[in-house]
Amino acid sequence: MSTEVQPIDIADSVELLDLAEEVRRSGVGRLLMRGGQELALLVPIAPRDEEPSPRPARDEEDALLNIIGIGASTEPTDIARDELEYLAEAYAPSRG
Repeated sequence: MSTEVQPIDIADSVELLDLAEEVRRSGVGRLLMRGGQELALLVPIAPRDEEPSPRPARDEEDALLNIIGIGASTEPTDIARDELEYLAEAYAPSRG
């Protein structure tokens, strides 16, 4: 069995053309059968003239990047200094 794919023009075959367009539109391949015998697999492909769009560049207008530092404070905090005390208090069994 050859692994080389040979193109076939199906412009004049309405049924094949409709099936191929449906597969391309849906993105779901079809297994072609005759009775219980598997004959061929029809799978969608991306058109050669369409290239995947590049990921958008991150810039200063990126909404997620704009929230960085939103909670910054000029006041010193004691969280790092008292971290162990806060953890012990949080995990201690409640009294009451």
